[in-house]
Amino acid sequence: MGFFPFFMDITGKNGVIVGGGKVAARKVEKLLLFEPKLTVIAPQIEECIRTQEKLLRKDTAAALCFIEREFRMEDLSGADFVIAATDDEMLNSRISDYCKAKQIPVNVVDDREKCSFFFPALVKEGALTIGISTDGKCPVAASWVRKEISHTLPSRIGDVIDLIGQIRPRVMKLDVPESMRKDILERMFLYCMEKDGDVTLEELANREKIYEQNPDWYKRQ
Repeated sequence: MGFFPFFMDITGKNGVIVGGGKVAARKVEKLLLFEPKLTVIAPQIEECIRTQEKLLRKDTAAALCFIEREFRMEDLSGADFVIAATDDEMLNSRISDYCKAKQIPVNVVDDREKCSFFFPALVKEGALTIGISTDGKCPVAASWVRKEISHTLPSRIGDVIDLIGQIRPRVMKLDVPESMRKDILERMFLYCMEKDGDVTLEELANREKIYEQNPDWYKRQ
């Protein structure tokens, strides 16, 4: 049946990662891009995770803290999502059962049946995020597809999306039919792509004024 690929805002959300090794480190690295507040719990937390704290930007809402001891089930109190990344299958199973009973989204690394959500292979370029999942059946395929997509994305696609995001509120206020507003945004996006992203906000604003002041000119394009 498959899993529906929700895209959720996890800025400031409380995430608990149980496990302190390289697998947990990879999850931390990817999650911090989306600015949650992460707590890593393990008897021993490897340096590959601790270094992630040093990479946090000063202007980010993300946070990373460590609890270096044996995990306790009460550590999951208040968690918005949980990742079990230990090498103890029984512990992972207990965490999964607890989270499912409490309706806390849980991912158990390398155990499809114990997950209520999957951790996708990610492609991220600025505001563009592409998540790739195989329902946990073949992570290596998801990784392969991620690499293929990464190699084919146009350069500066993230910059173009950010630029369109800045001009979009102005376009949506134009006194023209909704279908025309959508067409204007599409034309602006394609124009930016043709210019390889080398376009300024002022340049787009000038084009927006032309559309607004002379819709007949727009229809002839």
